[in-house]
Amino acid sequence: MEEKEWFSTWFDSPYYHILYAQRDETEAQDFIGSLQRNLHLEPGARVLDAACGKGRHAITLEQLGFSVDAFDLSPSNIEAAQAFENKNLLFFVHDLREPLPLQNEYDAIFNFFTSFGYFDDQQDNQKAFNTFAGGLKENGLLVLDFFNPTYVLANLVSTESVERAGITFHIKRWSEAGYLYKSIDFSDEGKSYSFVEKVELVAKNDFVTYAAQAGLQLVDLKGDYHLAEFNELTSPRMIFTWAKKSN
Repeated sequence: MEEKEWFSTWFDSPYYHILYAQRDETEAQDFIGSLQRNLHLEPGARVLDAACGKGRHAITLEQLGFSVDAFDLSPSNIEAAQAFENKNLLFFVHDLREPLPLQNEYDAIFNFFTSFGYFDDQQDNQKAFNTFAGGLKENGLLVLDFFNPTYVLANLVSTESVERAGITFHIKRWSEAGYLYKSIDFSDEGKSYSFVEKVELVAKNDFVTYAAQAGLQLVDLKGDYHLAEFNELTSPRMIFTWAKKSN
């Protein structure tokens, strides 16, 4: 692949982490804790955090008593996360579209906080679901958390400026040809930067189809981080739980 995909450069940038440093850690920890109570996973269960960033959610999973593997495409993210490794927490670099090193091994796989939909080729979405399914044990669970496109488009903030660490980020959002775009422009130390995030507006039924083709059966769908029931018009999130069907 000659030209790097946008997410492999922006997610690797220190400015990405500056912009999103304000994300609510407490909300994330509460969500993961509630999720665990909902899933009833056994203590010591082996789980995978797919597209883990710098590992903050994987660390929470390990603290809840799981044996956790976690991967990300970004080498710098994984290098930062590896400082937290222990006998129950392992980080590695991996591409979501490639088969996992361990097959049929995980009791649950998590894909948190819209870590999906970044590919230009929709066939890559199916490859990712095949990756998930291949890593799960029989009856293992896949939990995927993605924004609800219907809600997001109805509530889109088209322009805003935010200040983080003395840097003013100018942000624009728009939808085009089935994707949601976010342009991020800013200057630091006399140098100008410009990035564009691009995420596919993956509909609920498309997710269900990808999962079914990978041998996964939908068992639950929630609409927010408090695990309220999903409503197409009012739910900000789509939090799916699928189970790997018996062969």
